[in-house]
Amino acid sequence: MYKWIVLRLVLVGVALWQGWVKGDAFLPDRPVTALMLAGWGLYGLVAVPVVVWAQRLNPRNNPVWHFPSWRLNPLTLRDPLQFFHMVGIVFLAAGAGVAAHDLWLKLPLRPPHAVLPVIGLGMVAGSYLAARVFRDNLLPRT
Repeated sequence: MYKWIVLRLVLVGVALWQGWVKGDAFLPDRPVTALMLAGWGLYGLVAVPVVVWAQRLNPRNNPVWHFPSWRLNPLTLRDPLQFFHMVGIVFLAAGAGVAAHDLWLKLPLRPPHAVLPVIGLGMVAGSYLAARVFRDNLLPRT
């Protein structure tokens, strides 16, 4: 159980470090508008439940899933909520690394700095939305 918490923390640390070191590579070159940010957030909010719905049709899938948790294996697609929750957190961490690096250099934050965190927030919110929509497929929380 604790090995998955450690794995997630390591992945978050690597994402933070990558954002810090390669921050400029993660920022879009073209201008970012509020509408684009809203679209990226809504994409995760809609795409995750759609993919989770499609996973219900996969015969290799577990018949029941778990609510998103840091204590469960995020690397299996048999419990898809764990994977998408972890990926959303990794996007948030990478975005935090990019923003922290630029703040360290006393550079102003601009709308492109919000792209990775908005994608991450959309995916995390999409994971929880999918858990709500497909709650009949979830085991009760312990």
